[in-house]
Amino acid sequence: MEKRKLTSEVVKKYDEAGLKIDHERVLTYSQLSCPLECAYCFVNDMTTNQQKEVAYLTENQIDLLENLPEEIRLIMLGCDTEFFQNKPQSLDILRRISKFGRDISMITKIPISEVMVADIKRIYDEMKSRGNFLSVSMSLPCISEKMLAKYEPQTPAPERRLATLKIISENEIPAMLAIRPLLPDISVGELEEIVALSRDFVVGYYSGPLYLNDDRIAKLLPETIVEQEARQPHWMLDGNTFKEIKKEGQIEFLKSTVEKSGRQFFEGAADGMKYLRGNIK
Repeated sequence: MEKRKLTSEVVKKYDEAGLKIDHERVLTYSQLSCPLECAYCFVNDMTTNQQKEVAYLTENQIDLLENLPEEIRLIMLGCDTEFFQNKPQSLDILRRISKFGRDISMITKIPISEVMVADIKRIYDEMKSRGNFLSVSMSLPCISEKMLAKYEPQTPAPERRLATLKIISENEIPAMLAIRPLLPDISVGELEEIVALSRDFVVGYYSGPLYLNDDRIAKLLPETIVEQEARQPHWMLDGNTFKEIKKEGQIEFLKSTVEKSGRQFFEGAADGMKYLRGNIK
């Protein structure tokens, strides 16, 4: 099939298929529901109709990814649900899209075995030989028992996520840590601990605001008043609006902490991938 040109009609076509084109990247939104049900997650409040026991990507989505406009350099997996919840299926999808001539960024909260990491390493090496990169981000927005009980009661323990990050690093697969969303009630000490425990295993870190609707704000942060109107983040599918929750000075503190640790701080995974292209041989 002929490669598509990046026009407004093409962007709309991809958006309607659950693929959000944003600058040089495409974010994949899945019909597969997430088993982790993090309290801060906006997915259940989106207009997408997620279900259990469906493929992470439809065949139509895979076809569209294979025929992306040439301007799109990066495919992002795990944007709205857990990509690795069905590990054999996720590896199959990864193998297929790894041949599409694009970089790939994945994010997860689920521990990955050494055997599976070795499979990912083989895919990474094949991609690298063709001039593309792959990275894995581990999501770890909080680490204390109090914050985990509030926001991530069903997620794998931080120790298991960090152990996976170590295995990924030992296999020389570029890894990043996502302290995202940046929770407004997390302490500076907890942020410092997350960086201290993970710095040896990652190229860098990225973060970003918390996005909630009014109901979740009232439930999770009842003392917080957000006066701004709900808006659609530029990386989200059309028709979904949320309020952005930021704590003054928090992102600057995290950036300073990361840089003091000797690691890079990125605006997001896409920014991290640009760094990899320029710095990893």
